[in-house]
Amino acid sequence: MKKKIALALTVAMAVGTLAGCGSSTAQTTTSAQTTDKTEGGAETVETKPAPAGAKVVKFGNSGAIGEPAPQSCEEFCDLVNEKIGDRYYFEFYPAEQLGNETTMLENLQVGLQEGMMCALDTLATYESDLNILSMAFAFNSYDSMINYLKSDMADPIWESLDNQGIHVVNFEFQKNPRIFFANREIKSPKDMVGMKYRIPNLPIFEKNARAMGATPVVVAWSEYPFALMQGVVDGGECSKDSYRSAGLYESAKYVADVDYAYPVEQICFSTQFWNSLSEEDQKVISDAAAQVASHHSERTLDKWKKDKEWLINEGGVTFCDIDRQAFIDAAAPLGKELQDEGFFTTKDLYDQTRQFNK
Repeated sequence: MKKKIALALTVAMAVGTLAGCGSSTAQTTTSAQTTDKTEGGAETVETKPAPAGAKVVKFGNSGAIGEPAPQSCEEFCDLVNEKIGDRYYFEFYPAEQLGNETTMLENLQVGLQEGMMCALDTLATYESDLNILSMAFAFNSYDSMINYLKSDMADPIWESLDNQGIHVVNFEFQKNPRIFFANREIKSPKDMVGMKYRIPNLPIFEKNARAMGATPVVVAWSEYPFALMQGVVDGGECSKDSYRSAGLYESAKYVADVDYAYPVEQICFSTQFWNSLSEEDQKVISDAAAQVASHHSERTLDKWKKDKEWLINEGGVTFCDIDRQAFIDAAAPLGKELQDEGFFTTKDLYDQTRQFNK
């Protein structure tokens, strides 16, 4: 179901705390925030003035400084500013300074900010064909998923988002695949039967859990580690990146490294802002995004190698000897089920995307 922004929301947000976050022409006092570290490793914030006469572009991300996504956002903004900073000066706001992801996407639609980075599957709220990115084993590799997203078959997704005020520039900021984990050994779906399995409040994740035989329990991400410690849930899923960084390994030390989905980050802008740019400036931004995406993917994959070694040697984590095909077989009926229940805008989307797994 496509998300609608009512006039009441626009008015409320315009008079809210973010009312001052819209575009403006920078004066000599306008500044951007950049981060640095002291010799001891503590993060500091350095204020850098934006050029006089440049239009300030507010670019947001929910991640904290030091995480891969904000690092890439900073690199992206710096690259753009080197090229067109005298005309459009990109200011980066990490750690939900402009609001959470839902708020920032709404900000794009009503003109309170210009750009942001978030996970591509977050946009499934606006275009339901993107639900297939979160479906267990819908794609057999990262490349097969990207080939679908770059194909003519996916064109309606980008058109739909554009019509709703969100223009996606690049979706190739690769994250590590998603895993299952628990407080007990999980070699196949039979080990997940009856397991109290944490999910976000999204129907596609409930479907994944039930396909594996688990019992889904809705828990907010911020409460996930505590829910594991207190036995509210026995385990769940996440991207490999988050398993260590969120401390989930502390209470759930068994991992089924199944690679059941291939999440990516994406950079998007307000459609109105994007259409106001010249083709030359659009190319500068697109090229910068592509350049940073390659760095982001390399950093992410390299980090997981180091994290996995640490988890085994220092974190006491066991990577289970899994029967991956058994997990794939358990999820096999899911595609038709989701199609029949209208999870996708394109009626037979799952059937159509099978060609990319060959």
